[in-house]
Amino acid sequence: MLYFLLIQLWIIDHMYQYSLESFTAFFFKAIEKTEDSEELEIRVPNLIQMIRITIYQWVSRGLFERHKQIFLSMLCFRLMQKNTIQINYTVQQMSFLINCPITTAVPNPLKKWLPDKAWYSINKLIEIEGFESFATNLSKDAPARF
Repeated sequence: MLYFLLIQLWIIDHMYQYSLESFTAFFFKAIEKTEDSEELEIRVPNLIQMIRITIYQWVSRGLFERHKQIFLSMLCFRLMQKNTIQINYTVQQMSFLINCPITTAVPNPLKKWLPDKAWYSINKLIEIEGFESFATNLSKDAPARF
């Protein structure tokens, strides 16, 4: 999973190209650094954690600062997708987070300090359960809070 995630980084910038040979070198370094244990219940999680940390550190050293958050998000989303990280989310929530859709149905009443694109995104966000009153509360409480 980690290697296939790495080779997708070229989409962000063409200079991010990682060979399988360099990946396996760091993979085996991580295995060597992992504390030995005779019990599989301890050894396997330790290996998984050390491999993730080692590969993340190796890759993040070579990333521009502005791309580190993207890589970390890609890694987190992939772990969420594989249910390695137990976080409750819906497809609609993830789609909003990734695509940031907008709707221009309601004009922006907060033009003085909130850009139109942000307001249009907020109006799309209210379609997601739990955020239904966000736009109303924001426009009502904005003068006092901001």
